Amino acid sequence: MEIVVQVVLAALSVLREAALYLLLGLLIAGLIRVYIRPESIAHYLQRGRFRSVLYSSLLGIPIPI
Repeated sequence: MEIVVQVVLAALSVLREAALYLLLGLLIAGLIRVYIRPESIAHYLQRGRFRSVLYSSLLGIPIPI
């Protein structure tokens, strides 16, 4: 039973440390969703294989989820 308590405490500790970054990422994702049209993002993601992966990686940087 002690190991379960330690695992839960460790998980809560990680969540507490990551909470600020998760909230910041969600805020940035929300701002991107409100101010950038989905069609413009889809335009960049429909190109060649390497470019679409590169652009999607750059778009995913502010979203640490």
